[in-house]
Parts: sequence; structure tokens; C-alpha cells
Amino acid sequence: MIEVYLNLNGNTDEAAAYYARAFDAPEPYVMRYAQMPPAEQGKVSDDWKNLVIHANVKTFAGDIMLSDNPPDQESAPSAALNICLSHTDLERLRRVFERLAKDGEVIMPLEPTFFSPLFGQVRDKFGFYWMIMSSEDIKF
Repeated sequence: MIEVYLNLNGNTDEAAAYYARAFDAPEPYVMRYAQMPPAEQGKVSDDWKNLVIHANVKTFAGDIMLSDNPPDQESAPSAALNICLSHTDLERLRRVFERLAKDGEVIMPLEPTFFSPLFGQVRDKFGFYWMIMSSEDIKF
């Protein structure tokens, strides 16, 4: 199994809630640095305490895991990496695509292609790139 783990720069709370809404998922699990075992808390500075060390959004297609980068280690999403969501439920795929596109950018509209009954690409509001496709009757 391959799962996605997204690193953000201090806005993991917002992102986890956003993905939970986009996927009609339950409330995400969120653990902060302040919730680490007491013996481990001395290893992080006070400005990290409210950052998210780990979050998990349980979706119909698998887990989206997330965390905040330490303040001195920023990162940015890359167009060289796409999160691929494939599923047989076309209506669910359409809803997720529309929700990710609402505050993001459509790269390729969600429509039938020669290799899949439904395929599209979107960049979400956090800058992550998604390929959304039907896993039914894929021709490759």
C-alpha cells in the first residue's frame, strides 16, 4: 500500500479540515507537538507546541496524512508530484474534484478520456496537485 503524507508550513489544521470536507470524511485525527510524551517535549521549542506533529483524514479512498514542518524547514508542493485518486464511484469523484477545484485551479477538466471513463487534474488551494480518475475500465 502506498499512502500520501503531506507536509505543510503551519496550516495543517486548516488543510486537514479542508480535505475532510472535500471527501465527506469524519473529523480528522490531529496530534500536536504539545501532546508528545513529556520526556520528548523538551526536544522541541515552545514555538512548535501548537503545530501539528501528525494528522490523519480517513477518506473513502484511503488515508491522507499530514503534518506541519518545523518552523525552520519550509517546503512547497511540486508539479512534479501528483496525488492520484482512483475509485469506481464516479459521483464521489466528481464531488471531490469540484471541491478541490473550488478554491484551486483546474489543470484538466474532469471528463471521459481514451483511457478512463473519468479523468481530470486539479491543483488544490494548498498547492498540491491531484489526478482524479475512475479505476473502472482503465486502459493501461
